[in-house]
Amino acid sequence: MRYFREVAIEGHLGQAAARLNVAQSALSVQIRQLEERLGFALFERVARKLVLTEEGRIVLDHADQIFQSGG
Repeated sequence: MRYFREVAIEGHLGQAAARLNVAQSALSVQIRQLEERLGFALFERVARKLVLTEEGRIVLDHADQIFQSGG
């Protein structure tokens, strides 16, 4: 969830990977695996930016609640 949240905030895998100090390819794999587990896309590519899908916005809201509660 932390990786997803950072990508959602940054809107770009490379910038999120740099912030998280992980390889961009590893971050991409983690996002893809999360999407596969959930059964829907979290992002759509618009130009060179990743934009949340409607489902992605819902998941981000849940992630924010989890992080706010200390989970």
